[in-house]
This record gives sequence, structure tokens and C-alpha cells, in this order.
Amino acid sequence: MIRKIVPKLVVLDCDGVLVDGYVSIFVAERLGFGDKLISIYKDLVTSKINFGQAIEKALRLFIGIKEEDVKDLLMQVPLMHGAEDVVRIMKDEGILVGTISTGASQYFLEILGERLGLDFFVGTHVKIENGVFVNIEHPIVNFENKGRILSEIASRHGILLKECAAVGDDASNIPLFRLVGTSIMFDSGCLERELLKLKLNVFERAKLHLILWLAKRYVKKNVHYIIKSRNLMDILNVIGINQS
Repeated sequence: MIRKIVPKLVVLDCDGVLVDGYVSIFVAERLGFGDKLISIYKDLVTSKINFGQAIEKALRLFIGIKEEDVKDLLMQVPLMHGAEDVVRIMKDEGILVGTISTGASQYFLEILGERLGLDFFVGTHVKIENGVFVNIEHPIVNFENKGRILSEIASRHGILLKECAAVGDDASNIPLFRLVGTSIMFDSGCLERELLKLKLNVFERAKLHLILWLAKRYVKKNVHYIIKSRNLMDILNVIGINQS
């Protein structure tokens, strides 16, 4: 049997992979504007707005929110089953582990990164003044620059892109999937569950199911492996770490 080569760097998506759900939606729901945020994701999925517009609109919903109201909530965000163990095991193997997220701000990711012990975490920066979120700072982490960010991180550590692995659940990860030596779609179904919280009629629900199915099929064409699971431990065998 040919032994799989363990990657030197693994980048995991935040929403739907490290987190069992969407970190921004979790916080927004508890602050009273969850439906507004989910509606933005719906508009993105149904092509009413583009990726960049969706990310900027989503982040701007948090302007005016007090930092103290957010920080405790971020410590309560539900992690994907096995997330803490997976990060620890990979780091014990000498793998550099982190996340690059379009949907979560750098502020959110710093707290998540500390919870999980990540080596790197990159999101869009937000400006805080007097304990209040007042603006987002460009450049926004998006579909166009996500791959470049990974390339820079790998280069900084002397790691080739073919020695990297990327794990994600949606199309925002395709720029990474196309660059790395091992690409894994972690099909946790989080996006579907979040969008279906909206009040939709039968026609809207059926249309959304079709769009999500087509989007998922497109993602599958851009990966080496597909794992349908809500247990992140399932990625270990794929990247050559035997837990038997």
C-alpha cells in the first residue's frame, strides 16, 4: 500500500469546518440581527449580489456593536465535533495549522484561533474605537485574494503549495483547492441549515435546494476528496495520519 504524504501545512475553513455553523450568524442571532445576515447569504447564493458585496454587507452589520457584547459570545461559538482534537493531532505531527476566512473578521478569528491553538488565522480587519466596532478595513478577504494569502503564508515558512492541504465546505475555498496538493471538501451541510432558517414558501425552498445542489456539485469538481460528515476527525486518514 502506498502511504499518503502528510502535508506540511493545512488550512481549514472557519465556517462549516472548524465551527459547526457560521460564527457571524451565531453572534448576530444573539444580538438580534441574525435574519438580516442570513438574508445576505441567501442573496449571494441566489446571485442577487456578488461575493465581495456580500462579505462587505455582512461585516458592516456589526458596525456600532460593542466589543464587550461580542467577545463572550465568541467563546460560546460551537466548534465542529473533533475540531480541537484534529488541530492538536496535526500540530503534534509538526503540521502548520490555520484558517483563512471570508465570512469571519480578523477579530473573530483571533479569539477562535486562541481557543483552538491555531498557528495562523486571517480574516478581514475591523476597526475598533472606544470599545465599539466602527468600520471594516480594506482589503477584504475574498474569493480573489484568498489564494494569494495562502501562497504568502506557505512561502514565509518555506513550504511548497503542493505540500499544503485545504479543507473547506463551499465555493469560497475553490481558490485554495486549485493551489494545494491535497484538497478536501468537508460537506457538513452547515450552509443549508443556516439558509433554511429563513421563512420561505415552497417554491423558494425548492429553488434554494436546487441552487445549493448545483453549487455543491461545482465544488466537488474542484477537489481531490469529499467527506460528508460533521466529525472533523474524518479528515485525518485522508491527509495520511493513521489513528487506528
